[in-house]
Amino acid sequence: MKKLLIFLLVFSAQCVVSDMTLAQTKKRTATAVVTYPQRDGVFKADYKLPPMRAFNAAEVQTMSFAPMPALDFKGHMLKRNTSRKQVRLTLLSCRQNQITDVEEWLTRNGLTLRETRHEFPMGQFTQRYSYATGGYLITTYGENWGNARKVVITDEDETTLYAAYDFEPWKFSPKTTLMGNTQMVHDFVIEGNILYIAHGTNGYSDGAGYQTGYITAFDMENHEIVWTTQPMTCNSGFAIVGNSIICGYGMTSEPDYLYVVDKYSGQRLQKLPVKKAVDYVVPKNGKAYVRTYSYDYVFKMQ
Repeated sequence: MKKLLIFLLVFSAQCVVSDMTLAQTKKRTATAVVTYPQRDGVFKADYKLPPMRAFNAAEVQTMSFAPMPALDFKGHMLKRNTSRKQVRLTLLSCRQNQITDVEEWLTRNGLTLRETRHEFPMGQFTQRYSYATGGYLITTYGENWGNARKVVITDEDETTLYAAYDFEPWKFSPKTTLMGNTQMVHDFVIEGNILYIAHGTNGYSDGAGYQTGYITAFDMENHEIVWTTQPMTCNSGFAIVGNSIICGYGMTSEPDYLYVVDKYSGQRLQKLPVKKAVDYVVPKNGKAYVRTYSYDYVFKMQ
């Protein structure tokens, strides 16, 4: 009986240790599920995308697209290097616009948008938007402008194919409550090996469980996500200036802000209230020209 008691005590102690070890292992495993590369080894400013083959727009109907890695939509920022100089915005002017006078705004300030909207009928799989960036042309394809989640990267003349991505894995956030509230990709910038992507729904944030309005940095060389901002950071066009990204988030009945984000970590550095949701951000000669729904802003970039 004494031996049996000792055995039971030892066995129980081992079980406790085993359970603790298992719990610790699960904790370590859970922590390691989402892994992100170290910042300094990822960003390669001199990287050039290797060409895949000659490009013909007619082949897009049948070509293969590489699926993007899935997101968990929680936002994953890296540790920020505080020694890097970042843009600081100071308001210079704000004036009401006529809402539809975008071309006049561009002409008056001598600005050019990177975005082109292709006016094809809805219902057929075709080009929807193109974005000129870094010597490349990024074109989105879909049946309409809201579901254009197939993306092709070519040279500016559209004769050489560099990459083809499928953003369908980003269609719904885990907390989406309205099935029509799907995520779309709506602006891109390429710097070296990094593709910066603005993505989110075109509706209210509550329909996506407040998991909308991101910028994600994607390493095209290794096909992996580097970082994702916290939600409700960007549902506008954005611009990269030096080490910083300037973007905006807002919606009717939701607060409207302009943000400065660290392009190496995804962390928000500056938050400025604006009267209406941001549409476009265009930098020029040390100033950021910001077009919102009904107001035009000019900020000094320091």
